[in-house]
Amino acid sequence: MQVTGTVSVCDFCLECQRVCTTNLIPHVQNSTDYAIARKENYDSVGTNGCLETRRNFESGSAPCDHMYQAPVDFSGIFVIKNFVTGEEERALCDAIYGTGFVNSQSGRRKQDYGPKVNFKRKKLKFAAFTGLPSYSQFLYERMKEQKRLADFEPVELCNLEYCSDRGAHIDPHFDDSWLWGERLITLNLLSSSTLTFTSDKHPGVEVRVPLPRRSLIVVQGAARHQWKHSISRDDITGRRMAMTFRELSNEFRLGGSRERDGEELLKLALTFQGCAVEVP
Repeated sequence: MQVTGTVSVCDFCLECQRVCTTNLIPHVQNSTDYAIARKENYDSVGTNGCLETRRNFESGSAPCDHMYQAPVDFSGIFVIKNFVTGEEERALCDAIYGTGFVNSQSGRRKQDYGPKVNFKRKKLKFAAFTGLPSYSQFLYERMKEQKRLADFEPVELCNLEYCSDRGAHIDPHFDDSWLWGERLITLNLLSSSTLTFTSDKHPGVEVRVPLPRRSLIVVQGAARHQWKHSISRDDITGRRMAMTFRELSNEFRLGGSRERDGEELLKLALTFQGCAVEVP
């Protein structure tokens, strides 16, 4: 989306998992003055402030610096910091870089573990799909330990490498919703970055979601279907590896018109014996 004029940037707070504008409390050495500054900022919040922040203001310890909830309809983001350890990150990257990549768009390189899909014609080819890679099995099991991900059954993994020296980025887009289901889950490795969301319903507004190194982000709901997401080249420093897992849409689930195809895909995926598709 081409935006002209002033752009209003809304920040996503990792502490309370909400979109808020930033309003920092000034640093004051004197504890009495600091309490007054906190009270003045709290009073200015009124009924629009983040509930978690207001609750913690009353108890004397705010978990974040923002004060105002942004006036946009943005929901469906959940970020888990430190989803993997540093040692696990190294092991994952060793395994990933043990396989070749193919060049993708906008300076990215990729590895695909999934069916070959023609989204325009809504056609699938299973022949080259042998399942998700073995190194991803512990990630799947760890996701299942999360209450909100207990029923997540991935059928595709795409590893995307971004390098700043190639100007790697990804333009604003919606992920497919014919084959891929409600939740998009990405593990962010090697460096921190920022995922930017824009919507035609909110011209001139950007929502920036921080992606700490080794964090897991879940995108669903309004963030999945009403807001396009992108990664700016300015938000790539050095090298970044994104491991994105996708689940099936309702059409390929129990009771859907492509239920049998979905069963076959899921059975293949969860063998965790896969090789990357179309690797030279």
